[in-house]
Order: sequence, then C-alpha cells, then structure tokens
Amino acid sequence: MAKMIFKNYNGNYQLSIQNAQDLENIQMLDESCWVATSIPIDNINCDVLFAKHVDSDHNGRIRTDELKEAQSWLFHFLKNREDLGNDTLKLSNIDTSHPEGQKLLSAAELILHNLDSSNTEKITLHQVQNIQKIMANGINNGDGIIPPEAIDDPDAVQFLKVVIETMGSVMDASNKVGITQNHLTEFFQEAEAYLTWKAQGEIAEGEKTTKIMPWGKDTPQAYQIITALDEKIEEYFTQCSLLDFDPQASEKIKIRQEEINKLDSTNHVDIESWLKNAPLALPGTDGILDLEGKINPAYKNSLSELKEKVLKPALEKSITQLNQNKWNKVKAIFLPYREWMENKQGPRVEGLGRDKLKAFLEGPYKEQLTQFMTKDKAVAEELAQIHNVEKLVLYQKWLLELANNLVSFSPIYNPDLHSLFEIGKLIIDSKELTFTIRVPDRQKHKEIAKNSYIYLLYVEVSRRQDKGDKFEIAAAVTSGEADGLRIGKRGIFLSIDGQEWDAEVVDIITNPISLWESIKAPFQQLSNFIEKQIDKFNKSQYTALESGIGKSFSNMGKPNAGGGSSTAIRDLLLGGGIAIAALGSAFAYITKALSQVKIIHVILTILGIASVIIIPSIIMGFLRLRRRNMSVVLEASGWAINPPMRLTRKLGRIFTHKASFPKDSRKEHRDIIKRFARKFADSSFSLSRLVITLSIALPLLWLVIWVIIHILY
Repeated sequence: MAKMIFKNYNGNYQLSIQNAQDLENIQMLDESCWVATSIPIDNINCDVLFAKHVDSDHNGRIRTDELKEAQSWLFHFLKNREDLGNDTLKLSNIDTSHPEGQKLLSAAELILHNLDSSNTEKITLHQVQNIQKIMANGINNGDGIIPPEAIDDPDAVQFLKVVIETMGSVMDASNKVGITQNHLTEFFQEAEAYLTWKAQGEIAEGEKTTKIMPWGKDTPQAYQIITALDEKIEEYFTQCSLLDFDPQASEKIKIRQEEINKLDSTNHVDIESWLKNAPLALPGTDGILDLEGKINPAYKNSLSELKEKVLKPALEKSITQLNQNKWNKVKAIFLPYREWMENKQGPRVEGLGRDKLKAFLEGPYKEQLTQFMTKDKAVAEELAQIHNVEKLVLYQKWLLELANNLVSFSPIYNPDLHSLFEIGKLIIDSKELTFTIRVPDRQKHKEIAKNSYIYLLYVEVSRRQDKGDKFEIAAAVTSGEADGLRIGKRGIFLSIDGQEWDAEVVDIITNPISLWESIKAPFQQLSNFIEKQIDKFNKSQYTALESGIGKSFSNMGKPNAGGGSSTAIRDLLLGGGIAIAALGSAFAYITKALSQVKIIHVILTILGIASVIIIPSIIMGFLRLRRRNMSVVLEASGWAINPPMRLTRKLGRIFTHKASFPKDSRKEHRDIIKRFARKFADSSFSLSRLVITLSIALPLLWLVIWVIIHILY
C-alpha cells in the first residue's frame, strides 16, 4: 500500500489521488477525512450509466461505501491500472487469473470480432455501446421476450398475437411488444383448464341430461331466468318473515305516499329506477307470493316467464302461488349447474371458443415459441458479459475523477480543470463566473445557501431556439463589484459541452463580495437616504409654491381681493425677494463662519466622521468575508460535505474574474470618443457654461425683483 499524501487546499488537507495506488488508499481512509460523504448523481456531469453503476442501491446518491465497492470491482478485473482516465481498454490489462476475468476477456474479443475490428488489442467505449445497441435490436437479445417480428412462420405469428391479446405483453430490449415464458405457460394452462371445465358441462351423445345439465340444453336458459329473479324473490320472502314476526314492521316496508310524491311523473327513467328498487309485491304474514296478484310492473313479465318456463316444469304442474319451500325446491334442481358455473375456469381464453383452443393445444405452437425463447436466453450470459465490459471501460474512464470530486476536491481549486458538479461558465457584467451548480428547487436552495455568506445569482438558462428547454443555476460572485448586477440582467451561459445558452438573473442573495464593497456600503446607503430626503423636500416645496401661485392668480380677478392684481404680484415678488435675501444672508453667515474655522479642524472633523463609519464597516466586512463558505452552497443542492470550504480572496479570483485580452494584442489608451465629440463642440453641453450663466443670471434676477418691489411700493 502506497504512502498517503495529503495536500493543503486553502487550509483543508485532502488526500492526493493521482494514480491507481492513491485510488486504492481510499479503502483505508476514514470517512471523516473525505471532503464529501454523499453526493446526488443528478448534480455531477459524467456518463449517466457510470453514475448509475456506482449508485448500487439506486437511491439517486453515491456514498462512500459505494465508491469503495466500485474501486474494488475495478481492481478485481484490471491488473494493469496505468490507463485510469482513458476510455480505451487494453485487452492485455484484463485480469484473467480468475474465471470472471476470462469471461470478460472473451466477451471483449467477441465484440471486436462481431464488429470486424482490425485492432484486436484495444476496445473503446463507443465500440462496446455500439455492439450492445446492435444486439438489443437483434432477433435474439437475451431478454427472453419474443415479439411477433422475431418469427417467420405466419401461423406461429398469428398464435403469438392471440397470446398477446389474451394474456398481455411486455416490451423487449429493442422496445418491441412480445411475450415471455410466463405468458405462454399461463395461456396453455388456462386453455386446458377451460376445456376441462367445458367438457364437464357437455351432454354425451345419446344422453338428454346430466347431473350438471338437469334439463339438458334448456338448463342455461332456465338458470338465467332463476338468477334474474332470485334476489327479489328472496327479498320478498324475507320481508314476509319480518311481518310475521312483528306486524308493526309493515310501516317500514310499505310504500310511502311522500316517496311517490317526489317522483317526476314525466321522467320515465326515474320511475323505472324507483320500481326496480321497490318490493316485488306487497308482503304478507302468510309468506305467499301471488303470481297472478298485484306484481311490481318492473318484474311482471319476468315473473310470468318464470312461472311458465321454470316453475311449471319443475313442480310438474301450473301454480298461481309460490312459497319459500317451493322456491327452494326449484333452485335445488339447478344447484349442480350453479356450482359448475361459479367454478368456471379460463375466463380470459373463453372468447376464443373450444375449437380454436383445441387447435392451439394440439398444434406445435408451444414447442416453437419455447425454442425461440430458449435460443434468445442463450445469449443472456453473453450479453451480461458485454455489459460488464462496458462497465469496466466506464470505471476506468471516470472512477479516478469521481474520487477527486468526493474524497478530495482538487479540481475545484484548479482553474484549468472542471469539477464534476460545475456545469459551465456564466458570462455577465464583464465577468466570468465558473462556480456554477444546477438548482432544481430555487426556494429550497436559498433557505440553506443564505448561510453561505456568498453573493449568489440565481440564473434562468434557456436555449435560443427552444424556449421550453431551460433550467436554473446558482452562480457565485466571489470577487469584483456588484454594481452592475440586478434581477433581469442578461448574459450568456457556456455549458461544459460547449453549447451557448441565454441567461437571465431571476433572484439574488446579496452579501459582501470584497472588503471595498463593505466599506462603500454605508456611504451608498447614506447617499441614497440623502437623495430621497432632498427629493422629498423638493416635491413638498414645489407643491407649496404651486399652491401659493395658484391662490395668488385666482385672487387677481376678484374685485374685493384686497388690492387686486398689483397686491398679488407684490406679495409674490415680495415673498421671492425675501426668500432670496434670506438665502443670501444664510450664505454670507456660513461663509463668515467657515472663514473663522481653521482648515486643519475641518480636515480632522471629516476624518473623524469618516472613521466612525469606515472602521466598523471594515471590521464587519472582514468578519462576513471570513464566514464565506462554499460547502454550504453545495449542501443546499444535496451534498454531504465534511469540512467547511472557506472562500478566500485568492480563491475568489479563481471563480470570478475578468478575461484578459489576447496575448499579442495592444491597448491604445487615448480615448477615441474625444475625437468624435469635437465635431459637435458648439452644440454640446458644457458644465462651465452653465456655471457662468447661473452666476450672471441669478444676481440679475434678484436685481429685477428688487426694482419691481420698490416701484410697487
């Protein structure tokens, strides 16, 4: 066993897994030293079939014991392990010292032979998957399921279709409808059972009746008549017994007038339904059914048929009254037939008829289809070994990389590599964001990810051609500034396979990205507050001024407005002059006060105020940045992570950065816009001109107002 080497990754010591010897060391490594102990397979970008092979209990997750089991299986079949990470398997690397390895080698050689490959020393994953596809679509694919397309005999095909119609079907490996040995066995069992049952009820030649058929061929018809009325007649005799025991029960049995009143006399459906549920006749304490008396119209014809076709021949005389004893005597005649009917066999094949079923049983169909199934199953072992060849190539290709995304996380720290969970690169706001992970449930992810203290963008990724093909990712912003990032911001997403997608920010978890961002935050908040207050003050002053002007001009046209229009103008100008004078006085006072203050005091005061704001911001920003934890983002997606993965400033630049210009490019620092702007210099906006204009216009305006006031007064 090779000596274990643990490398320092951003403060976490992780097992170095570079080769087969390192991979074998995971068997000795305690699970508490693994970076992750469980990962969801839908979060890793590798061959789907490989992930399913490793996930041996098929619960959608890969645990430590499953990775160890996969490593043991790989090393059991692979004696030379220098090609880990390669999807081409050298046949000489297969361990044939045990029978399993010998079978696997034979399967690999068979694949190359069937593909007519010129290279018989190596086999690729593509070749294995190609031969599996060919065999799955072949006549014999080892699944033991026979579709009609696999048979050349038209009669056998017709028989197979009958079995499908009666017994059901399943899909074979090539996605075709067929039957299994169980379907075939069940068909013949039911056919034999049905014919045996049917034979019990047949009347032998020269005989008119049997025990089961007491009335010969008329037995089924008579039994159907009895069955149709048996329940209502038994109900009648039971009600009679109740009345005989308690005459007061007649109140519950008799038809009530309110029930009749509820019926819609124009709705024949409701009337017929009511009659079918009503008593056969009005019961009496004598327990006798008068066949010629008042009978429920819904059963009158049926009861008449019973009287003539069943009761008369059964009792050997015509009767007008029926009691419980006579009824039991009639039913007893047909008891063997009833038991025979209740014990019917083969209901699914009954519709085929006796003659066709006999032809199927006596024909060669059972032997033919059994031979087809036997031949098909003969390749099952061969196909299973082909599956093992595919599994071996997949493990050789992916297992080392999986270990480096479960036992250790070395690829995540290397900008030239991709971790299996990283699905691509987000280009947005002149930044490249490489720490990205698929998010199936954003709200569930946010509940956990907010504890990571990382600035996260939730981005909807969609194809340009097909708007229906979309998914969401979480992208970590780990360096730079967040000024240009907002909900609705668009960019592009480059997936691992090189495809380009549209990307749009749909949600954000806001956290400090850098120490500078933390320092700026209180000043930005203060600036926003002052801006809102100034805007609020301006709106209130504008409203008050507008109201005052409106009142003044409304009084100008009134004869008793206290001096007319000249008074209104005077008040307006006087108010404006006083305001301007007040502003001038305030400005003069402030200027005088500032002239008496030493510049050093002003500087120290400003620095003191800034320190009160900046120092706590630095401390709080530093503490929050120290708490940034990448493992929480992964845990929000279902990963089980052991150590905290601190996000440092250096690591942040790996995950979020601006791309460099090409190596041989050159920057021209002269601003080209200035040259273009000179063409419009006369008409362009000038801040200096605005300052000069205002400095001249405001004193003149004040002078004009002062003159008007003195003229009016």
